[in-house]
Amino acid sequence: MSKKDKKSSKKSKKNAVKPVILLSFDGTIMDTEPAILATYRHIFAKYEKGSEFTKEAAMEVLDSSAFSMMKKYFPEQDPKDMVAEYRSYQDYHLRDLIQPMKGVVDFLTWLKENGYKVGIVSVKDRSAVMDLLEHSNMAQLIDVVIGNAGAGTETLSSDSIITACAIMDAKFCVFIADSAVDMQAGREAGVLCIGFVHNRDKTPALVESHPDFMTASFREIRKLIENEPLWVAYPLTGDKIEDDSDD
Repeated sequence: MSKKDKKSSKKSKKNAVKPVILLSFDGTIMDTEPAILATYRHIFAKYEKGSEFTKEAAMEVLDSSAFSMMKKYFPEQDPKDMVAEYRSYQDYHLRDLIQPMKGVVDFLTWLKENGYKVGIVSVKDRSAVMDLLEHSNMAQLIDVVIGNAGAGTETLSSDSIITACAIMDAKFCVFIADSAVDMQAGREAGVLCIGFVHNRDKTPALVESHPDFMTASFREIRKLIENEPLWVAYPLTGDKIEDDSDD
């Protein structure tokens, strides 16, 4: 690259409109898996169903709502009561097991110091997300939190991504998440999608969801954002994009 081209590239980066940075919560900002699994082991053991908590069941609970899992595995119990028991046990005994993902605090701090708007979309209740952010001293690093973002389902809704972007008056957005279903929502919302690799067992499904990039490092995500403004290829229109990847 010539000196003229390098100078032009630097000017382009400097003048590029900053994207909103949007992240999912579980498995991206917070490592909730140890607490989730420990809580389910306790519940299954208490109701004498420990043998049913297989490796397959463990993978299932990590990608499903507590309500749906209680209905499936404890049909004789009121699922609302079971979810309340689940949350109570986790809050009282296991909160300290829930820790920020490696590198995420430094990444969020860098974003804040460099003028990026940052949001979270989660199928968790907003109050639960805020409670964990405050417990981890990260609430001041986040501008917008959209909770109950499943639109009545167990998976993230593209509408929640579009809503978060609208609240932050975004022209472009980079969405970071660790699951295939979240990547699907990001693609439908028409944003640049980065698959964050945390659980290796989820990697094949994440690959099949066709994120624009995949990485296990927030340092790599920072480098991506600092380099060429690739997000300008994904201008936000507020309209959903139909997925034709299987055609």
